[in-house]
Amino acid sequence: MSLRLPNDPSSANPVAIARLDGYAWIICERGYANVVALPESNAASDENTVWGVVYNMSAEDEVVLDRFEGHDDTRNPHPDINPDPQTQRQRPYLQGDWDYNKHYLPVTVTKWLRDPNDYGVGVKDWNSDTPGPTNTTIRVLVYVDEYRVRPGKINDPYIGRMNRGVRESVDLGLPKSWVDKVMRNFFPEGIEVDEEGYIGTDEGYVEADATEAGDELKEKDLKEMSENQKKTQE
Repeated sequence: MSLRLPNDPSSANPVAIARLDGYAWIICERGYANVVALPESNAASDENTVWGVVYNMSAEDEVVLDRFEGHDDTRNPHPDINPDPQTQRQRPYLQGDWDYNKHYLPVTVTKWLRDPNDYGVGVKDWNSDTPGPTNTTIRVLVYVDEYRVRPGKINDPYIGRMNRGVRESVDLGLPKSWVDKVMRNFFPEGIEVDEEGYIGTDEGYVEADATEAGDELKEKDLKEMSENQKKTQE
């Protein structure tokens, strides 16, 4: 997040650990992560739950992240409004030509990493060690590919990034048992980001597979761009 979102450092600060119920986490046919809505069920399980880290992005950084996720106004300049009034709140537009659509879904926060009151969420004794009903429901942005909803093979350059993300998220409080039971079905441990790194492309993935076309954005390149930008500003 800190590499992709250079405008406001606070956009990359993890705020909470949260659980999205009624969805499955997969690597989809394109080789990247996706969450898939499942039929309603009263029985909670690892297979119909998605765990994640919550961030509070600035509006400017959200636009930047949109481009990385292939949700770009230039690709789909006149999106169709979701015609279903029952789901418009969580899905304002149809996906159209975007790689991922933006859904606004209710999640259950199980652990606050920063004071939620600073973000307009009133939670008393949020960091107390005393056991109690501390879970809070909030609505968050989730990037969802509505077209590619079947499991697939992970793209090789993505494995190292996923392993780093898993390691950092588990350190923050993401359940390792869920990682082992769900995520490890799609990529192995032990493969790390190489010396050049890989963070995707700010053009999305529809036109071509960025890694095969040689258009992928490397971590070292982005770091150099960021340093040059800082020097120019100084």
